[in-house]
Amino acid sequence: MSGGRRAWQTQVAIAGMQVKLAFHYRTRAFAQGVGALLLIGLQWALWTAVYAGGDGSARADWLSLHQTVMYASAGTVWVLCVPGLALARQLETKIRDGRIVTELLMPTGFLSQWFSAAVGRSAGVTALVGVPAMLAAGLLLYPFGVDVAYAGRLTLTAAIGFVILFDFSYLIGLSAFFIRRVEGLNEVREALLLLLGGSMMPISLYPKALRDAVVWTPFVHGFYTPLGTLVRDPFVDGRVIVIGACWAVLLTIASVFCTRTALRKLVIAGG
Repeated sequence: MSGGRRAWQTQVAIAGMQVKLAFHYRTRAFAQGVGALLLIGLQWALWTAVYAGGDGSARADWLSLHQTVMYASAGTVWVLCVPGLALARQLETKIRDGRIVTELLMPTGFLSQWFSAAVGRSAGVTALVGVPAMLAAGLLLYPFGVDVAYAGRLTLTAAIGFVILFDFSYLIGLSAFFIRRVEGLNEVREALLLLLGGSMMPISLYPKALRDAVVWTPFVHGFYTPLGTLVRDPFVDGRVIVIGACWAVLLTIASVFCTRTALRKLVIAGG
């Protein structure tokens, strides 16, 4: 019991340090927040034009103008707050310059400490950028009702999406043990999130055959599933959420396996 408590306290301390770092570099966070608001304004103008100046009654499939703007606004904030390319680049840099060895001396698992750091960073960025941006963009989001079942569903899908995006970035960064550069994998990841994840446009607006196919890929669950839940997309049902949860588990298992393989390679190399 005491061992588990100490491990938990260590993970909390790692996450807390990242929160402090986020607040320390608050000027950068402020600039990100301003950029997010500018993007939200641009998306408002874009989707209003797409809906031909819709007054709220115009619909594309099941999406009203209000829902689409809400989706785009939340997606802008989501991209800023969740693990992304920065995590993969940071891990690659530490592997290249040898600083990875110092992290292996910490009294916690390598994968778990990186996950805790990602949680802390996301919490800090959400507090500094996400919450203010969403409040400032509130005029675009209301009316917006919340009930207990909806809040629980949204929390679950957001957690699944976070784990999936973390695992993707972590695996790409960890691949620096095996390949010379990871930029190509980063670009492939971003392209697949744009095409299959719904970060360019809602999946519900895709052709039916493509929409039904992408739900079986992990990319859609890192982005569209939580945002679709936010705007009450009927396409995001229990089956879709279960598929996303399965992908989160599978990618986490892959992260554990790749971590063991990579660190064994480091020991064999004399590190």
